[in-house]
Amino acid sequence: MAQQDIVAFLEKNYPNEKIKYLGQGSDSDAFRVGTRVFRFTSKNISIYAKDADICHFVQPYVDVQVPDIQIVHRDGFQYAVHEMLMGERWSWHKFQFSPARQRNLARSAAQFLAQLHSIDTDALVRAVPAVRDSVPYIDFDLVVPYLKPFMTARQLRRFREMYNRVVNASIDKSDMVLVHMGLKGANSVVYPDGRLKGVFDFCNCGIYERGRDLVLFSLSRNGRLYREFLREYQRQTGVRVSRKHIRELALVEFLWAKRWYVGDVFSPIGANVVARNVGLVLMHFYHLPEIMKPLVRVFMKVHARMMRK
Repeated sequence: MAQQDIVAFLEKNYPNEKIKYLGQGSDSDAFRVGTRVFRFTSKNISIYAKDADICHFVQPYVDVQVPDIQIVHRDGFQYAVHEMLMGERWSWHKFQFSPARQRNLARSAAQFLAQLHSIDTDALVRAVPAVRDSVPYIDFDLVVPYLKPFMTARQLRRFREMYNRVVNASIDKSDMVLVHMGLKGANSVVYPDGRLKGVFDFCNCGIYERGRDLVLFSLSRNGRLYREFLREYQRQTGVRVSRKHIRELALVEFLWAKRWYVGDVFSPIGANVVARNVGLVLMHFYHLPEIMKPLVRVFMKVHARMMRK
């Protein structure tokens, strides 16, 4: 579905509304039409039907605003629409020079995830059967050719061992919870004082290990924000979180199958993204500080050049 066709459709059916293109996500093109958000998917609309059902189910359990999504079929177009959640956008470092607002963000984000993770998953599956469908990690053998240019044979073997250990580890039933899989600035808004106000884009959520929802904060490169967030999450849930395990989850998260497939078609992510993630893996293997990252990238470039010869 071409972007210009969508714009023509919106202009025809909503002539008195201001139309603004918001951008392209992994699943859709998003437009702002007046005060509403329209998302047109290039895939099956069922992904947004699931999003709508989950949002409806979780609303009573969380203190933040969650969109009320409607699925529309009109003139050959199918799309999801909801009122735009109004609030300030944020990023991992936006409040680093405002300790009170950063603390509010960390604590309210932790509270939201604690509330989400406490939802009865059996009741959720009965209400939204589609949430039972999970997206597994990818078969490691499929991505070896894309990792090989940046790693020696020994490093690749060690990474495979870590990957198998992490993704095949037994998980306690109490740690299998409803996770959002994308709590970040692009999918939420905050109040002026930094508190989380609204969260959207539940398309990727599912019943997974709770640690996968803590990965993004661990990768924020804002240590103070992450520590405050983790303290509050542990206080709210009573769960003791292993930072080492979260770190290992973060290192393999880019091998989640959804990142490598568009629909059912294998569509590998770009070499630069692979290299960035492999760099983090190598720094973890050798216990290197952040200041060593440029040297790791130099090693990877030299190795890739030698592999091409």
